[in-house]
Amino acid sequence: MTGKRVEGPARMKRFLVRTGMMLLVASLAAAQQPSPTPKSPELVLQVTTRMVLVDTVVLNRKGDPVKGLKADAFTLTEDGVRQRISSFSERTSEPAKPTPPPVLPPHVTTNRPVVTQTNAENATIAVLLLDGLNTPPQDQIYVKQQMLKFLARQYDPNTKLAVIALTNKLTVLQDFTQDPLLLRAALDRYLAETPALARSGGQIETQSASVPAPNVNLPAQATGGSTGSGSDPGLPATLAAGGSNASIFEDIAYMMDRFERESENFSRDIRISSTLSALEQIGRFISGQSGRKVLLWFSTGFPFSVVGDSPSSMETERNYGDQIRRTINLLNDAHVATYTIDAGGLVPSSLGDPSLSGRDSEGKVHLGIDANRALSSESFQRFSTHDALETIARDTGGRYFGNGNDLDHAVQAALRESSSYYMLGYYPTNKKWGGKFRQIKLQVERPGVQLRYRRGYFAVNPSDWRKDNGERTLTAALGANSLPSTEVTFMARALPPLPDSDTVVEFAVDPSTFSCETEAENHHHCTLQFEVQAFTPNGKLVKAEVQTADASLPKPTYERVSKQELPMNVPIRLAPGKYVLHLGVRDNLTGLFGTADLALEVPANRESKR
Repeated sequence: MTGKRVEGPARMKRFLVRTGMMLLVASLAAAQQPSPTPKSPELVLQVTTRMVLVDTVVLNRKGDPVKGLKADAFTLTEDGVRQRISSFSERTSEPAKPTPPPVLPPHVTTNRPVVTQTNAENATIAVLLLDGLNTPPQDQIYVKQQMLKFLARQYDPNTKLAVIALTNKLTVLQDFTQDPLLLRAALDRYLAETPALARSGGQIETQSASVPAPNVNLPAQATGGSTGSGSDPGLPATLAAGGSNASIFEDIAYMMDRFERESENFSRDIRISSTLSALEQIGRFISGQSGRKVLLWFSTGFPFSVVGDSPSSMETERNYGDQIRRTINLLNDAHVATYTIDAGGLVPSSLGDPSLSGRDSEGKVHLGIDANRALSSESFQRFSTHDALETIARDTGGRYFGNGNDLDHAVQAALRESSSYYMLGYYPTNKKWGGKFRQIKLQVERPGVQLRYRRGYFAVNPSDWRKDNGERTLTAALGANSLPSTEVTFMARALPPLPDSDTVVEFAVDPSTFSCETEAENHHHCTLQFEVQAFTPNGKLVKAEVQTADASLPKPTYERVSKQELPMNVPIRLAPGKYVLHLGVRDNLTGLFGTADLALEVPANRESKR
């Protein structure tokens, strides 16, 4: 497949590339014992089908999963309209002997989880996220201690767990494994720290009364005198019109306070963007895993307000609703249930602090304006940051664990209830895809049960992914500090080039992870973008190549392609040296993409002449 119609010699070249890649894929498949289970079909997004998938956990009064339910036990509605359940399955975590991943041949890479990770059927898939960006160092240490305790006492070996740390960047401390010794070693390597982003985003409080009145000679207009130049439009009203020294100092204090709040909000913007970007990267990183996944997110609070702006700083606060809704939508599409766990443990309110009795020097109860304001600010901040964690958990079908010290028990509870779930699919009766939010409601004909599932979705046309800078998402994801994405999976090979030749990167894309749409009777249209970025070992971008493959496939060809990897080659000319190739494939019908890295060395005696 190429970006243009294939004729003559080009067709033969395409055939040879395809044959070579099929042999590569076949050899790798033969090396896998036992053969990996094919990717579950519910993860395939076909533009023409429009099936909505909902994974749900059903719990009894004790918090244990309810098993053995049938499809007719569920009632599903979308915006109040009952929907017919078209697909239904029950998934239960069962003991299984893990098999190590196959050894890749030289010059070959892949982002397929069944190849890169230990394979264990029906294992609970979970990610442990240590949020150092939004968590003080002392709480990070406590989380580490609690997780080591969990691994020593309560870890279920039928859980595939990965450990990821968020500081100034995302770092995979341990890829998915069932080995508690590897997980313990990963936690031992984690060192609590305060990232630069967190240090620059601290809370800054400035009260008017705390700013002393300086002894300065004020200009005439500031003391009420007249001038011929008129008032300064850049000054506050009191300064511009002239007023008392006290009023002027109040305005100065107000301007200083506003400036500091704006600076604080700028730093918070960076932290929020970094945190949401990290969640999206994790969603793409585990998207290729089959079925429902669990994200265990330890944080003392997310600097994001779901409920609105703080009443004490309406002028400078932001609202990040659109950003967080986009992130929640991505997590839901990847079937990632988020369990947010308050890393701060049990924290008393200042209302219970005996040192803040609220009494004056004579013993009379007296709470002044400043005291009330401080308590109000503390309560609002705690509520809003914890409310954000609770909202993310609820809207992705997870749970929020707050105000408790037994973090290891919270993890155990999250994994226990995630060990069994149901996957339901339906075709919405509402065929209009205008981007509006649609509410999903699930009910089970059994008293006393509790359900955890996604609360809805945005009915966005997949072809609209280019909006909101979608074109730049793949290029950004190929950056040096991004996690690999498994939304679209592929294998790739890049052999050292012959003298005076390009390096040819040969792709083989899993057809179950990209989409084709029917454009005419017995014809299917698909379009993919392939990107290769060459970096030096120290992370400097040297060169990039992009090619688009666009084809209309007749039915026999489409059926043949759907049963084997789809090939594509991308040439890139590089000078002698060592490189790390960042490879990406994007489905241009949906915007979903996959990424992987591959080391390459171009020998010095094969210098290019371009």
